[in-house]
Amino acid sequence: MGGCAIVRSSHLASFLTAALLLTGRAAAPPAAHADSSPGDVLNAAELQLALEKLRVLGSVLYVAAHPDDENTSLITYLSKGRLLRVGYLSMTRGSGGQNLIGSETGDALGVIRTQELLAARGVDGAEQYFTRAVDFGYSKTADETMATWGRDKILSDVVWVIRNFRPDVIVTRFPTDTRGGHGHHEASAILAKEAFAAAADPKRFPEQLRTVKPWQTKRIYWNVFRLDPAPRDPMLPPLLTVDLGEYNPLLGQSYPEISAASRSMHKSQGFGAAERRGPVPNYFELLGGEPASSETPATQDLLDGVSTGWSRIPGGEKVDTILEEAERAFEPTASYRILPILTRARAAMRSLGDAPWVALKRQELDEVIRSCAGLWLEAIAQQPFALPGGRVQVSIQLLNRSEAAVTVAAIEMPYGATVRSVVDSTVTIRNRPLPPHTPLEGVATVTLPAQIDITHPFWLRSRSSEGANEVATPALLLRAENPPALTVRFDLEIAGERIEYEVPILYRWTDRVAGERYRYLEISPPLALRFEQGAYLFAGVSPREVRVVVESPGGAVTGPVRLDLPRGFRATPAETTVTVSGPDAPAMVHFWVWPSAGDQSSALLAMTVSMSAGGSRQTRSRTVIDHPHIPVMSLFPLAEARIVRADVNRVGSRVGYVMGSGDDVPAALEQMGYQVKLLSDNDIESTPLAAYDAIVVGIRAYNTRPRLRTMQDHLFDYVWNGGTLVVQYNTVEEILQDKLGPYPFKISRDRVTVEGSPVRFTSPDHPLLGAPNRIGPADFEGWVQERGLYFANPWDPKYETPLSMNDPGEPPTGGSLLVARHGKGTYIYTGISWFRQLPAGVPGAYRLFANLVAGRSE
Repeated sequence: MGGCAIVRSSHLASFLTAALLLTGRAAAPPAAHADSSPGDVLNAAELQLALEKLRVLGSVLYVAAHPDDENTSLITYLSKGRLLRVGYLSMTRGSGGQNLIGSETGDALGVIRTQELLAARGVDGAEQYFTRAVDFGYSKTADETMATWGRDKILSDVVWVIRNFRPDVIVTRFPTDTRGGHGHHEASAILAKEAFAAAADPKRFPEQLRTVKPWQTKRIYWNVFRLDPAPRDPMLPPLLTVDLGEYNPLLGQSYPEISAASRSMHKSQGFGAAERRGPVPNYFELLGGEPASSETPATQDLLDGVSTGWSRIPGGEKVDTILEEAERAFEPTASYRILPILTRARAAMRSLGDAPWVALKRQELDEVIRSCAGLWLEAIAQQPFALPGGRVQVSIQLLNRSEAAVTVAAIEMPYGATVRSVVDSTVTIRNRPLPPHTPLEGVATVTLPAQIDITHPFWLRSRSSEGANEVATPALLLRAENPPALTVRFDLEIAGERIEYEVPILYRWTDRVAGERYRYLEISPPLALRFEQGAYLFAGVSPREVRVVVESPGGAVTGPVRLDLPRGFRATPAETTVTVSGPDAPAMVHFWVWPSAGDQSSALLAMTVSMSAGGSRQTRSRTVIDHPHIPVMSLFPLAEARIVRADVNRVGSRVGYVMGSGDDVPAALEQMGYQVKLLSDNDIESTPLAAYDAIVVGIRAYNTRPRLRTMQDHLFDYVWNGGTLVVQYNTVEEILQDKLGPYPFKISRDRVTVEGSPVRFTSPDHPLLGAPNRIGPADFEGWVQERGLYFANPWDPKYETPLSMNDPGEPPTGGSLLVARHGKGTYIYTGISWFRQLPAGVPGAYRLFANLVAGRSE
């Protein structure tokens, strides 16, 4: 007798997709807030819905390209209204996007957007899946996307998810043509349609059939964006219509109201959503499979012809009868009274074997049983991290908050640790009753193996190709994030059934503002090393000082530190021994680095740092991601810094920087030798701006700092009197269109996404291209991800456009760089993606940006 249920930490949405991977079992949905407690149980309304859902055996998989592409209204309607099993498959983790809430980009942004998706699923009740595809930024064609991702590789991932999830219906967010407006979007629909057929074909990806079976989904739809008022082409399939605006009296909201909270979890993308009430019709076009069988559109349904009850499981009618009895007997204020019925249903499920639907429903049932008993189960570490080979002090607590008879049969700690009762010092807690409202508390010391994995995201553990991450274990592809580092297994007897609940070990603290918070226990490297700067500019052959910070999260550590440099570079000292005395006493290591004598001006170079201690060589840094809507996390990437090998001349010395949504451009300016002052709104209004040789406005500043829009005349006066104002890209929404510059221009959605696209000098002798650095074609080599975005179009003739560029097959555009004389000074708007190029160490980007800051030197 028995089974395992994973307790869902409401704040830690990871358990949404904690499927027992090869059996198709999936996690029950957590609640919404990122810092709810791990012992939270369903309230009476949620319990009633969960009881009803136990009798529903239907599933829908929604497929799109990025985090934030999903239709949360439809997902909420299907999950919380129709009580179906719903999954969202996002091709990428969104690492190529922009960030409205911080300076994280690339891999770190992908981690944030992964957690935002999990937080969204915590609201709408669905599960979350990904492929290995990397979000490499905006793509204009599906062909480019497929070539970069690797078509067969990502198709195999989609097939793998389908064969494990086994959806009755697949829905794509985008069509299979250019109406999707983005190459990734179009490719996601193409791959979903191909996988619809391939998943059912045993000849496709046969290596998967060692653990899963082919699966034929009933049909696949495109979730049409909106109803076209023009008459529909009679050659196209008829549209199916579903109204998502239904009100749920148990939850006190309509499904679009609930989905707004889900959508608003995508905070890094600025997707806060308004709640909608009333009818919300959605439309669906059949892409493949059997059409809806009902003859009249009014009675057609997405799951027409699909059996969504226990009758789809041989012998399942007995389970359904017992669950119906539990529904009728449910008392909201005394839910524990139906526990004997629920455990009978569990025994009946066990007799049906481990078919995927049976395993999934047994897991859901275990969560319902836990909630009916009001069981609080927690395992709390005394500190937020542990070291390989170290020890973790863990406190456990069990609390039966009902009148149910519950017995603690056993508690299994990681790596064989034993639990000692806090009350009577019993070495093991076994076969002990859990009386109502009486906490059972214990403590244990867990000794970790020296070879335990650190908690770096599994998809980032090895370097990816340009278009796809490497994931060594196929089962991990069914997970949205890492499994918990450590778990505790509580073996309980409830109403005659033995049920095992697996609970993650967390860390809990009290924030003076937010209150009680939780985060995952992390397995941290014994050392963290970081360069003081993310990039270092080397001009000529002159050396420069490089400083490295070494931190120890544990005790004192002594060992040699050295830099690993590109060929031709050297450091003095070559190696230096450092002692770090503890977590509150980091050490600073100083090196002088000499660049190579050869010309590496267009190469992307990097250096790394390592320290040997305890018989191993440590090479990782630590990056903490801390935003209030997602759990606090640490990443442990390679400790490296970019090397910029370029002769960069500058004019002036003082730059005022108006930070927008966050970027690393100020650090690059400091590398060029500028003194940079971050300007607040008050600084702009009340301090003499003439003290600055140039003012640079960061990305999305006008989008994120509304007060800045009222200061335009003040900034234009600064330019009129001889200053240089450089405005980096803003998005179209909520800005001063036609008033962003001293002469009218509009921000468009024009962009150049191919980073190697040719750049033409429309005015080769333009001062901005000639001084203080002579810019040539080589300065546009080695660029990353894109040329630029949100270019100006159209613009006033008073603006000069010294550069022209375009993606293959498109007409040239000059809107990447506008320059205008205004009084004695210079105004510049630029959509070139400096926020990517400068942190990446692109030499030519440093040289050209220095020219922008210098303004027109004529």
